[in-house]
Amino acid sequence: PAEVTCPDVVLTPPTEGTCEVTTFGASGVLLRGTVLAPDTVFHGGGVFYDDTGVIRCVGCECEDATEAADAAIVDCAEGVISPGLINVHDHITYANNAPIDHGTIRYEHRHDWRTGAHEAVVLPYDSGATEAEILGSELRFVMGGATSTASAGGQEGLLRNVDRSYLLEGITVRATALDTFPLDDGGGELHTSGCDYGSSATTTEWIEGENAYVPHIGEGIDLEARNELLCTSSGTTDLLMPITSVIHAVPLTAADADLFGQRRASVSWSPRTNISLYGNTAPVTLLDTMGVVVALGTDWLPSGSVNMLRELRCADELNATYFGHHFSDAELWRMVTTNAALALGVEQGLGLLKVGHVADIAVFDGATNADHRAVIAATEAEVVLVLRGGEALYGDDALVADAVFGGSACDAVDVCSRAKRFCAEADSNGGHSFSEIRAAAELYFPIAVCGAPVGEPTCVPYRDTYAAGVTEDDGDGDGIADVADDCPTVFNPVRLLESAQADGDSDGLGDVCDPCPLDETDACEGFDANDLDGDGVPNGSDDCPGIANADQADADGDGKGDACDACAAPNPGFEVCEYSIDQIRDPSSAGHPEDGTDVLVRDAYVTAVRPDSGGSRGFYIQDDSLEPFTGIFVFTGGASPGVEVGNRVDVAGTYAEYYGMSEIEATTTTVVDAGMTLPFGPIVVADPSTIATGGAAAEGYESMLVRVEDVLVVTANPDSPSDYDEFEVTGNLRIDDLIYPALDNTYAVGAAFSFLAGIHGYGFYHFKLQPRGAADIGP
Repeated sequence: PAEVTCPDVVLTPPTEGTCEVTTFGASGVLLRGTVLAPDTVFHGGGVFYDDTGVIRCVGCECEDATEAADAAIVDCAEGVISPGLINVHDHITYANNAPIDHGTIRYEHRHDWRTGAHEAVVLPYDSGATEAEILGSELRFVMGGATSTASAGGQEGLLRNVDRSYLLEGITVRATALDTFPLDDGGGELHTSGCDYGSSATTTEWIEGENAYVPHIGEGIDLEARNELLCTSSGTTDLLMPITSVIHAVPLTAADADLFGQRRASVSWSPRTNISLYGNTAPVTLLDTMGVVVALGTDWLPSGSVNMLRELRCADELNATYFGHHFSDAELWRMVTTNAALALGVEQGLGLLKVGHVADIAVFDGATNADHRAVIAATEAEVVLVLRGGEALYGDDALVADAVFGGSACDAVDVCSRAKRFCAEADSNGGHSFSEIRAAAELYFPIAVCGAPVGEPTCVPYRDTYAAGVTEDDGDGDGIADVADDCPTVFNPVRLLESAQADGDSDGLGDVCDPCPLDETDACEGFDANDLDGDGVPNGSDDCPGIANADQADADGDGKGDACDACAAPNPGFEVCEYSIDQIRDPSSAGHPEDGTDVLVRDAYVTAVRPDSGGSRGFYIQDDSLEPFTGIFVFTGGASPGVEVGNRVDVAGTYAEYYGMSEIEATTTTVVDAGMTLPFGPIVVADPSTIATGGAAAEGYESMLVRVEDVLVVTANPDSPSDYDEFEVTGNLRIDDLIYPALDNTYAVGAAFSFLAGIHGYGFYHFKLQPRGAADIGP
């Protein structure tokens, strides 16, 4: 990365600690110190974020920015300001396990320790961690500088769990899709050839339209593990595409790495768990050479790392001792920031210090180690401050307790003889106290380790064939003497899937150290994992990292290049394109989005709310034009809608057609006006048959507030002998109790109503009027 020393900036270290508030302000915060921007290190630089928790300036002279005029200033003269770290892979529901000591036993495939395949010893572990135990594991991650994770589970508060739409903590992005057994082989199926695994294997079609897809593939060192890679990169189960980040990918060959590079797929690397279980890990030097992005994840507590700092330390030690220092400090750091964001599909708002991105920030003590090394070599004690969306989660006691960060009520904790403060209870909605979370976590492992902890799974490669480790005659510890080793400085043992050291082009130079692994002339074109689209602009600085656009044209100046920006108006960071409801609902309207498009609707009125229980919760919104196609359902799943009739709201989420009904699968709802009175009433429909199934106006009035007058019950149970608690009135318009469960559905044929009002809904192939309460039913 480039290095810039900001002129006329002199920062003085505080008498105690790393950072101190030097200027109190009324709007936003400016952090000053060494700033790790995507491809530039700013010494004496700044990061300013506003009161909404969005970054507005990065680099030199942020203190002169108009928006920062009233900002509080926090000076960290010896502090290193980084994006919050991102953990791309964990199984947090197994946080109720301590690390497993399996001695010198090493496995060939994950089904060995899972199911006893290959006559192996099965490891003891359990699922079902409690809420407090899960939060305890997240506590460890936060103390290690992380702000986001893809953990196959989680709890509200603390980290952003980007694989769960209801645990995104306020950001608008489609959740990452995780897949533990993409070949449906959870029962332990093993094949050295052919793809006859389970009947419910994930297909190409199933993952199309996902924002990011992260499957477990190739966890092992044998032919069976390699076969999984072959079966998931061709045919109907071809899963290798730009949205894919393969977890593990241990038995990759040069040909596989080349295919990953061509498809722009990435790898989510968990070295500690791989080394501990199999004695080997993914050939990451080969992957990097072939232009494949590599990101880091902890995997799980039984065989992985307790936090991202320990996983980084494992990667760093492997890099220094076994990989010939292939990766620079900046490249290792990218594995937990830029690369991790790319792997999980959240690079538009997380993992980078860029204007428009969310202020998920971690500050590290750089008094001993400078720049990226300050992150890589840190312990929990050197983590000075962790912010999620600008709100403090953890850090130095006095700093977090300061009024700027508002953590005076947060819990004090001693971490390696340094006074820290952790805002656990406040961030988990008060459901669990810090002491409860800590106690739950420490049943299995300490919350802070501050170095190599006792009982931590090993990061030293070991199998019977290379048990001696690094020696004078075997400098990379792969069991092959340097004089016979085709990569004497890079670890590349003979794996069970091959008969000799991997050398894809048979040029005598092993794949893991060959600059051209598939070209024996070594005249190949270079690959750069830090420039996915090959346009000459590094990933972190590229305004379209997946689409070549060397000119970086950005007409609306929102940081998203024209080549990948579908919005006419600026939409920096996680902001999505704004649509009117009728654009979304009416397929004939100009700008109608495709099913699966992320959308933002502003200034809509809540017209009805479904009961706040079960897994089909949500609410209905409508604009005040009263024109057809101006109402839509907002689906919140198992989460409380959090709104009331009459509220005016902004809704951001994903447009979907669910069995014929248009809806927004919401991730963020903002109440703009908490008013409780609608400025309009129901639309009076003169002929009920026009909005009944097959009626001329039925589709246009879907999810809108309507009213019919002077109607009679014509059918008491139209679905007889089944009973869906519905009845039909004049015009064969169905009346349903979905929104108002107390609705009396026992009216006799001929019963008269002066009016019936409610939401015009759709379900089970029928349009239906859904009263909202007793006031919608006329006598």
